[in-house]
Amino acid sequence: MSQKQSFDGTFVLLGFGSIGNAGLDIIFNHIDLDPARFFVVSESFDRADLHQDHGVSFVESCINSKNLDDVLDQFFNDGSGILVNASVNICSKALIEYCQRRSILYVDTSFEIWADLVGSEDMINNGGRFSDIQQAKKRFSGGATAITCHGANPGIVSHFAKRLICMLGQEVLGSEFSQPRLQTDWAELAQTLGITSVIITEMDDQRPDTPSTEKMALNTWSIYGLLEEASEKICVPFGTHEPVDEAIAPFVLDASGVRYLEVDTRSALYHSLGYSPTFGVFSGMVIPHVEAFTIANFLSLRDGDELLYQPTSYFCYQPCPAAQDTVINASGNDWHPDGPVRVMLEEIDRGIDSLGVMIFRDTTDEVAWYGSEVSTEISRAYKTTNATSLQVIAGLISSILYVMAHPREGLLEPEDLDTDFILGIAEPYLGNVYTHRVKAPFADGKSLFGRHPLTTPREIQADPRTIGVPL
Repeated sequence: MSQKQSFDGTFVLLGFGSIGNAGLDIIFNHIDLDPARFFVVSESFDRADLHQDHGVSFVESCINSKNLDDVLDQFFNDGSGILVNASVNICSKALIEYCQRRSILYVDTSFEIWADLVGSEDMINNGGRFSDIQQAKKRFSGGATAITCHGANPGIVSHFAKRLICMLGQEVLGSEFSQPRLQTDWAELAQTLGITSVIITEMDDQRPDTPSTEKMALNTWSIYGLLEEASEKICVPFGTHEPVDEAIAPFVLDASGVRYLEVDTRSALYHSLGYSPTFGVFSGMVIPHVEAFTIANFLSLRDGDELLYQPTSYFCYQPCPAAQDTVINASGNDWHPDGPVRVMLEEIDRGIDSLGVMIFRDTTDEVAWYGSEVSTEISRAYKTTNATSLQVIAGLISSILYVMAHPREGLLEPEDLDTDFILGIAEPYLGNVYTHRVKAPFADGKSLFGRHPLTTPREIQADPRTIGVPL
């Protein structure tokens, strides 16, 4: 491991679920910190006894919209430090605004909203969250560096996409290829390559040797986070190559210049075909994720307000077998867990989390994939983690080190960061990282939105039974 980064400010880790647990040791592996200035703030502290050797303070607190400033001010009373948000349902927008007012560095793994908004009529979709990020980037330009949405996905997958686009550029353009630098360079390269779709795919088959006999809601990461996403409306950035007729037009909306498709159907009920080199073709939920918007936006070309080019992008996800049961059972319980919740860690006996991006092009039937496959054997080298958590921690620790090295760059998204810097830190935690090519993986030819296998909203409106098959 390279020399540790020195940091003498206050360090606050907000949240101590699967990511906080998994990340604490890795943070200390990379950063030279004063334990007396390190605070872990959470509502509960499962497995905290396993981390007492670091000498950090565990502070039990429930942060809400009314007490956020008061709770955090007790740690940042000298006005310096970093806030690492690994929580669920503590509003990222509010935390970013707090940190900008005090010039505090900030990192999170997803753009969260307040718990009381989840499932309500006031809950904004991922298009709305993306728009909030774009507005905040303008407000906080040049302020203390804050990186949002930088775990595995969102986060690391954006760097997989950038690296794969460069590989394709070198193959197709040869000596005429030049490394993109500006956003418009990346978008022009994507257009030149004929990229129609950038699909994030994840297949998780981690499982215990002996399944639980108790009725429980299980997952390899936050159960509440999974059910929030599974119960949201379908929200898919919709490429300029996609045909829009009278039947589809009412569902096509705009979020800060990104054209997207919204359908009033729970994402858990709307399936696409995904692909993994290890597992082949699989059926996955089309889960709303903000990286679909940030990738589509990063690869878009505009002339003023006119959108000239944009690829389609979405996240196709098949969770681990136990989490599939969790989703199915919650769908009949108003999207609440139907039993005690538990993130599976030590009991996982085998399995792989395969996470990557697929790129479809209009000039070839070959699909390119680039990604990470982390096995149970690899994740066991780290305390209180699993394959899924380790991929998220890879994105988190690399973004923490980035903000420390670049403290005055304002609010950033994953695509804004130096991919070589990020993956140079992240790759040791990402298991087998590689690229793969496959010829026409979807043999049935159902690529109804151009060259990707997504069910059309026309079919959904006509007959809900065509949405997909149960996972």
